[in-house]
Formats: sequence, structure tokens, C-alpha cells
Amino acid sequence: MKYRLSALYLPLLLSASAASATVLTDNNHQVFIDPETLHIAVADTTVSRGTEKQPVSDLTEYPRRVSWFWPDRDMNVTAVLNDTELTLTFTTNQPQNFQWFTLPDNTVSALYMPLGEGRHIPLNNEQWRHYMVTEQDNIDTNQDLQLPLWSQQQDRVYSWVLLSPFHNRLHFEEKQQRLQMSAVHQFNRFNQQQPFTVLLHTGDTPLDGALRYRRWLQDNKQFTSLEEKFAQIPDGKKLIGATHIYLWGKSIIDQQDITDWPGLVRYLQSPAGNGLWSAMEPQSRDAFAALNGKTPEKWQQPFLADALNQALKKVTPLSRTPDDSDFMAAQKTQARAIRSAVKQQLSPFLAPEANWGQGLSLPLLTALTGAKLDKLWLGTDNWTATWYQPQAVSYAKEHGYLIASYDSYDTAIPSGKNTEWLTAQIPSELREKCAIVTGTGRKLPGFGGDGYYLNPGCMQDFSETRMTELVQLTGINSLFLDVDGTGMVSDDYNPASPTSADAMAAARNNRLRSVAENIRIPLGSEDDNAVTAQYLMFAHGTETRGFGWSDADIHRNKQSPYYLGAWWPENEPAIFFTPGKLKDIYLTTEFDPRWRLPLYQAVFHDAVITTHHWTLDNLKFPAVTTTRELLSQLYNTPPLYNLSRNTVQKRLPAMIKSDSIFRPLHQQLWNKALTGFRWLDSDGLVQQTQFSDGSVITVNFADHAIAGYPPRSLSAIPAEGKPVNAAF
Repeated sequence: MKYRLSALYLPLLLSASAASATVLTDNNHQVFIDPETLHIAVADTTVSRGTEKQPVSDLTEYPRRVSWFWPDRDMNVTAVLNDTELTLTFTTNQPQNFQWFTLPDNTVSALYMPLGEGRHIPLNNEQWRHYMVTEQDNIDTNQDLQLPLWSQQQDRVYSWVLLSPFHNRLHFEEKQQRLQMSAVHQFNRFNQQQPFTVLLHTGDTPLDGALRYRRWLQDNKQFTSLEEKFAQIPDGKKLIGATHIYLWGKSIIDQQDITDWPGLVRYLQSPAGNGLWSAMEPQSRDAFAALNGKTPEKWQQPFLADALNQALKKVTPLSRTPDDSDFMAAQKTQARAIRSAVKQQLSPFLAPEANWGQGLSLPLLTALTGAKLDKLWLGTDNWTATWYQPQAVSYAKEHGYLIASYDSYDTAIPSGKNTEWLTAQIPSELREKCAIVTGTGRKLPGFGGDGYYLNPGCMQDFSETRMTELVQLTGINSLFLDVDGTGMVSDDYNPASPTSADAMAAARNNRLRSVAENIRIPLGSEDDNAVTAQYLMFAHGTETRGFGWSDADIHRNKQSPYYLGAWWPENEPAIFFTPGKLKDIYLTTEFDPRWRLPLYQAVFHDAVITTHHWTLDNLKFPAVTTTRELLSQLYNTPPLYNLSRNTVQKRLPAMIKSDSIFRPLHQQLWNKALTGFRWLDSDGLVQQTQFSDGSVITVNFADHAIAGYPPRSLSAIPAEGKPVNAAF
């Protein structure tokens, strides 16, 4: 039976005609579709203006289902209505870029998008329109969105869930002071035999699209809870209530280890110290000589300590290259030899041996235990530190901490180049063999333009071997794999091993799975895109993500007040520790709480523990420190701090306060779903989250009291236990 639109709805479909418009009905829910344009309306609300008009053939219509063929596109289209949900499926044998969605004009007031944790994007906001057009146009819905979906606020909330998450891009432009958006799916040689499927969900709250996606993951056995992950790897329970900390510095000696600078200089200039002295750069020798028997100023000490550490590495060179099978074992041998040399030659000028070290060191760790920070995840940026300071690794594990190393298999650089970038030291054969090849036949340049990006499937055997060796040789009990969690995948045209984007995502998941099933330690990664969440316990970069990548003032212009900082000094890189200043556009789009939403938490709160990117810790931006603290507490996500020997005492008060609130709440809520969110005032500054056990957390972001909530405050009413109230 054929259903047609009444005259009442004709104006709503714009280009549709009475002859071409079809109505689907189920349980009094009606959806109107124009097969010529894919213009879609739910009841009397247009939710997509569709695409350009197409000739239609083979039109078949039923009460809840309609299908047709677009001969010019060689494409079959099927639309099925099930209660209030519409499923669209497109199939074709023809490579093409297919624009299937266009945002309606005028009736959409806001978009809810999983950019990072989630954003509420008001379409009438000038800064947001500029940001979306200049910085988010042509985004990949898999890599650039944490979840494959978006929602639009109209008379109700309409959510588009991409059940085919790969090969999709979103385009933004501004017309007549309104943000315009369209969605394009690419059919190519890798995926044109696969259907493209989209689900349109109708709901009433900003979280409804995310909650629907969570149910889809559960129904399709693609959701693994923390309870399930911890049952397989019990050490994962150490993440419950844990603050996340990066310990910076990868060399053996910290400036604070040097207790006798004049004596050290005399030794270096003596015949006994000539080896180290000669290994230093001329400017370093000049700086030491200029001390003239005095202790250097504080600002000089990092440079001088670094010069000494570099000299130690030069006089004790690494005996193997990345092409040798025992390359990692040789690194450990080198580290031990350096430690032995320091003990033999420099001990008289240093603190006791047990206290040596930069970030990973007993003085720093005892400061943490002394502050009763009993639940911590500790990460090192370089595994060499674990060999310099094995006593610190042992101490961390004895006190119940997780101690992890950073690792990555994403980029390979030529042997001998940037030897400090240990993760990128990959055998030459694999660097060439596993390089991703673009559609133009060019090998894809790696991170920062160095080397090549690597196909994770091609790297699987090597990565499994190195990760296993890394854990065995260092004694770490956790691991952080950079990039794998981001969903950064692409089609690889390498003729030896052509790989589709979805196959590359599966390969990343296979690497994560191998850690979970074989090495069996708590595993984390960057960002944690939805398609890589099954095997990860934690992720860094979801709550505060990297931003402004094309903005030179932030990342390249060292004279800019917005420059994030240099990657020096080694023991306390400015990019992690120097307070940052934010441009107005990022204050709005990244940190204004009115425009934040817990979309990711609505899907994965009880499945993946997420926090900030390591370059943007809790204290990086003083102007929004309190706002970010309150957001984390509202979403029940942990804080992340960067620490060095020099900064630990200054940062402890903030860490202690955050821990005192987050830890007990997370110990109750870690295995609870985040089920609700609402604004309690018209300005959006008082916000509330609800959890599956009935717990409620309310935060007032304003600098004045609203509705009885004190300024800059948190009020938590857990399902069990006493209420928690705190002001910041």
C-alpha cells in the first residue's frame, strides 16, 4: 500500500511533491521521506534537507518500510521505521562521495556533538560558528568525534547515529549568520561492497542520542564494562578513585641530586673527569667553568644537569641499533652502566644513591605517600627512567600504585635520528614495509613530519613482542599506548597489504586485545574513541583534548602569549608546567561550562575511566582551573597532574583537595552508568548529573550563589553514605 503526504505537510518538504513524498507510520509515530531528495521530516519537523534531487526507480512502499533505486548513483536506499526510530541503509557498487544529510534551516537551535567529552553548540553564537567553520570543517566522524553520532535540538532532540562509523565527514559553513552542516559518506574500493547504515533516534534530552548508542553497543556485544575488565585483570581495580600523574624527566640525575656543585666542577675539570668533560658541548663546558667555584643559580641548574646527563650517555653509548633483536635489552644494559658510572665517579657530589632521579624518584614518591594520596596511576614518558631508578618502581608497586610507561607504534623514524624518541626506533625493514601509503602512492609522513606512519596490522607481531619485553624488563604494572585509542585510521593503499579504515581499526583493537589477554595489565590510550573502547580501562585526552592545532600562536610562535611552551628542560618541560593563557575562542569552545555535555560519559562512564590530555593537566590554564575541576567532579572523572621533583610540593595542595572529593565518590560510582544531565538555571551555570544507582552530583560554576548553591561549589548526594559539599 502506498502512503502519501496530505496537503498539510507539503510546504515542509520544500522540493518534495505529493507524488514523491512517502509517509512511514508505527505506533502513531510518523516519518515523511522524499525518495527524490532524501528530505526527512518527523511529524511536522524537518530533520534533514537531504541531498540533490535524483531520478527514482523501483519504488516500493509499505507502512513501515520504503525502498527505491537511484540509477544515476547506482544506489539502493531502504528506510525502515521501528517505533520512533528510522534506519536508513544505502548500498552501491559505484565509488562516490555521497552527501546524504543537510541540517535544516532555522528550526535547529543547537547541536550536541561528541567533540572531546561533548559540546553543546548554540547555532546563534558567533564564536561557535567561526570555530566550527574554521577549525572543524571536514572532520572525520571516527577520528574527530569520540562517538559516531550527533544530535540536533528542535521541538525534540533528533540524533543521527552512524552505525557505519568509517568514511564519514562533516562539513560546516556559515550562511546568513547561521551555521550550516552537511554529512558525506565515501564509498571507495575498500568499502563499496558494504552498506552504509544510519539510525535516526527521536528523544527529549541532550544525552538521548548517546544513551541510545550505548544500548546499541550492548545489544551488539560491543560494550565491555569495567567490572568485566577488572574480573579479567584484577589490578585494574587500582584505578578506582585514582588520580593520574605523569612523572617527567628521563635521565638519571636531577638538579636536586647535586649537593656539591663546586666539587662536581673541580672533578669534571680534573684528569679523572676528562671523559665526561670532553663529551660535553663547548657551551656546556663554558657554563660549568663560569661558575668559578660557586653553586649555580636555580635557573642555571636544569641546563647544567642536562648537560651532565647527556655526557653520561655519550661516554656509555648504546651498543645496539633498532635493527638488532636485543635492542631493548641493550638499552637496559646501557642504563645500568650509566648508573654504575655515576656511582663510581660522581657519588661524592650527589645525594644518597637511593634518592637519585627526576620525576620517577623516591623523594617525589615519598611526598605523595606522605600526603596520603593512596590511589594513583603514575606514568613515565620514557621507559629508561625505570632502569635508572628501579627502587622507585618497586616503591610505587609496594604502595599499591600503578606505574606505567608510555609506548607507541604509530611512527617509525630512520635509525640514528632523534635517538631519544625511543618508541619510534623501529627496525628499518618494518619502517619501509609497514608504512601507510596514501591514494596518491606516497608514504604517509609520521608524527611531526618525521619518518612514516605505520599500519598497525603490519606491526602486530613486532608490537606484541616489544610490549611483552618492555613489561618484563622494566617491572611496570600498567601500560599507556599512544594513538591506538584515538580512532585515527585511514585506508592504506600499500600494494603489499591494502587495508581499509575499518580493518585498520580492527588491527588497533587487536593490539589492545593482545595486552589485555596476554600481558594482562591495566591498559590505557589516548582519547579513546568509541570504536577502541572494548579493551581499554583508561584514556587520556577525552576530558580536555588537544586544540588549536592550526593556530601558530599556540603551537609554534614562541613570542606569543598563548604559546603552550617548549619541550625543555628535560626534567620539567615548559609545555607541561608553564601556566598557559587562552584565547577567547577557546575559552568559549573548549572550557565554557555552558557549552559542555557529558556525552562520552553517558556511554562509557562504567566502561572506561577518562581524564585530560597529558599536555593539558589540571593546572595548565589558571583562568579555568576551578571550572575544569568542577567539570571533572560533575562527570566523576579523575584529575590528571604533571609532576617533577621541583614542582611536587607546590602542586600537592590542589591534588590533595581534588583527591578528597573525587576518590570517595568514584569508589561508589565507578561501576554506575551516567544516566541523566540537566541545567538547573536559565544561564546553564548550575548543572546536575544523575547515575544509575540514584546518586546525584550538582555543580554551580558561577561566581555567585544560584538557587541555594554556593558559588563555585559541588553538592553530591550519593545513593549510599553522607552528602558531599565542597567549594573551590
